[in-house]
Amino acid sequence: MRKIFLSGLLFAVILGSGYFFAQNFFSPKVAEAESGLVKYNGKIQHIFVHSLIIYPEKAQSDTDNATGYRDNMITVKQFETIIQELYDNNFILINSQSLYSFNANGKIKQNTLYLPKGKRPLILSLDDLSYYPYMKNGGFANKLVLDNGIVKTEVITPEGKKTITNDGDAVPIVDEFVKEHPDFSQDGAKGIIALTGFQGILGYRTQLKNAQGDVERASVLPVVDALKKTGWIFASHSFTHNQVFLRETISTAELAKDISKWKAQVESLVGPTNIFVGPFGEVFKEGDSRRQQLIDAGFNVFYGVGLDGYFKFFSDHFVMNRIDIDGYRLTHNPKTLFRMFGISMK
Repeated sequence: MRKIFLSGLLFAVILGSGYFFAQNFFSPKVAEAESGLVKYNGKIQHIFVHSLIIYPEKAQSDTDNATGYRDNMITVKQFETIIQELYDNNFILINSQSLYSFNANGKIKQNTLYLPKGKRPLILSLDDLSYYPYMKNGGFANKLVLDNGIVKTEVITPEGKKTITNDGDAVPIVDEFVKEHPDFSQDGAKGIIALTGFQGILGYRTQLKNAQGDVERASVLPVVDALKKTGWIFASHSFTHNQVFLRETISTAELAKDISKWKAQVESLVGPTNIFVGPFGEVFKEGDSRRQQLIDAGFNVFYGVGLDGYFKFFSDHFVMNRIDIDGYRLTHNPKTLFRMFGISMK
């Protein structure tokens, strides 16, 4: 009986020591050391761009849209310079979905972020990646296409020649940059593609109701699949991007119709998403019934626009402002961009 008691006591001591060892081995500090990652407690930056201008002379000569292009877009060369500067200043692309998690009751919580030592987190968004018909003669890419399974850009040159390139817009440029600099991305993260639907997506006229629309929808699916597999995430940018969002006058009935169209015509192609990227930065104020309407529709992560660094978790949703990297910011807020990101280009 005594031998059994001593054996049991010895087993308990060993077990207790093992428990102590396990607790220490799997503690956050040890886990950080083992993974090479450290807990990050600083600011999380989120930037976005629109489609990139390949041929500035074409954009400048488009008298109907030249001012909008100058203020809202940047060129391929500018974007490539900015990406290099961000990399040189130790930014790393992260998956925006790693910032939060939801429990079974739909309550949200902020996750702890771990990064390689010395790195600064960056979320990248691409807005309005639809290659609207009005942009056709403005010096932009025509659409995203697959070339041997790789997402590239179809470009129509000023001479009218159709060509496939890997530097016609942000998607292939970021893909190539991460391929060359894998430490610019954590776990292969790229960014968020925020889509409208009223004139299709990714350069495909998926909104058409005729036989051509069927062809367009079938053609875009492999591109969507390739984007998902290579670290891109899709979000709603509303279906219409209507001026009523800018004026904040959209009614609940209009918003319901917009949500319904997006789900039917865009979500059906890209899959479900809980991310709403506000058109004109509109994500509605706290307590606004229209924000609750979006939450009820399944959107519980909201991205607005602003230099204020707004970043807030509510009980059932999350709101963050993004910084537009465009001609307006480069012209009017160069010191701010340099302070925040080390962007020094003219």
